[in-house]
Amino acid sequence: MTAMSNYLENKLIDHILRDTAFSAPSAIYVGLVGKYDAAQLEAGTLTHELSGGSYARVSVKGDSNWSAGSTNGLTDNENDISFTAASNEWGHVSGVFLADASSGGNVILYGQLGATKFVENGDQFIFSAGDLDITFA
Repeated sequence: MTAMSNYLENKLIDHILRDTAFSAPSAIYVGLVGKYDAAQLEAGTLTHELSGGSYARVSVKGDSNWSAGSTNGLTDNENDISFTAASNEWGHVSGVFLADASSGGNVILYGQLGATKFVENGDQFIFSAGDLDITFA
């Protein structure tokens, strides 16, 4: 996942270049989209976020959840990120995003999965430790 949303880009520009305060979000959640649409995620539109079937974003804020930033601007998840098992078919999952709220809120970062995953009733979608890479380049 390497793309910043317009929201985050604008906040960073204002913070770094215009001396406008920007506080880190109090919470960060991982969410999933069925149809990956970079333009919508860039704009913060979550039209294709999964819903129903026990789907819910997963809270991931905190230094115990992410590796320390390295010299090349990379971090990844230190622990499994496990979504609740699907109680109905979720269908295809093709993208992931980070947001500052458990629903709605602002998209912070987003990216396309390396391979689309079909989630059936009873399946549990998991990012194994080390599998969700975030790079600032």
